[in-house]
Amino acid sequence: MNFMSYVAEVSRGWDEPNARMGRMTSQPKAKGEMYILNDGMNMKAEIAAMERRLEELEMNQMQEVQAISLTPLLPMPCAICLSYEHLVDECPTIPAEREMFGDCNTYNSNWRDHPNFSWKPQPP
Repeated sequence: MNFMSYVAEVSRGWDEPNARMGRMTSQPKAKGEMYILNDGMNMKAEIAAMERRLEELEMNQMQEVQAISLTPLLPMPCAICLSYEHLVDECPTIPAEREMFGDCNTYNSNWRDHPNFSWKPQPP
């Protein structure tokens, strides 16, 4: 039995699995029902608790990974023609749209003096 298996068994059952190692008994200086552990047993208990916490974290992370991998990836439709066959950059309607509108200027000189596009304070 390797050390980590031993520590795991001892920490889960709070007694040693092999009879030849003996059990912890109450010491005469112990107060009430309190046991005083020697440094070796205290360290083993701390390691066992840390191992349990690590196992729980690993299991939680594995469940999260499985939950993430089970969610299906849904394809996004093209925003222009709503087709699932291609992306927006590859849409066949883009060349026709460019031909129809060309490189038209979006600036209109009549908008220069329009009151809605002015930063000047408006008279009341």
